[in-house]
Amino acid sequence: MGHAQWWKTLEHLIVELRKRQVAIPTEVMTHLRSAKTMISVYNADPSHLETLPTIENYLMNVESTLVNAARERFGQAFANRWIERIESARREEERKAEPAAPHFVPRLPKGKHWIRVLPSDDILKEGVEQLAQEIGLSCEMQRDGYILVYGKEEQVKDFVSKMAKKCRRTRKN
Repeated sequence: MGHAQWWKTLEHLIVELRKRQVAIPTEVMTHLRSAKTMISVYNADPSHLETLPTIENYLMNVESTLVNAARERFGQAFANRWIERIESARREEERKAEPAAPHFVPRLPKGKHWIRVLPSDDILKEGVEQLAQEIGLSCEMQRDGYILVYGKEEQVKDFVSKMAKKCRRTRKN
């Protein structure tokens, strides 16, 4: 299933609705961001299949809210066009991610790998900082509420894997 393509199509629908002055609920944006994070976690370690239902649940919640808003404001024909696009995106095979060009992060030492983590009910700020310190990574709080965790590539991968395990345990309880 094309989770990344599904996510991207929903993102395009949000852009279209916003252009047409439709207010998007905060929880929809939170679910969309959470889905993107879980897709990244899954891509980092595809052996953990239990992340897939979580991703699908987030995306289905976003989809149903957006399609209903589209139907109410612009009619069934408009909504049906978007439903077709979403279905097409869902059927696409996951594309192998090409290595992305490194993004610029101010004050980050050259050559360091990094990840940004948004603290939530499942991911506490203190837990992120403690795990980063245990693995030997550096971290700093950013103005937008994210925590920037950075260091050597293998340590960052280890951090993502351990953070994913921690989130799964939290959700199971």
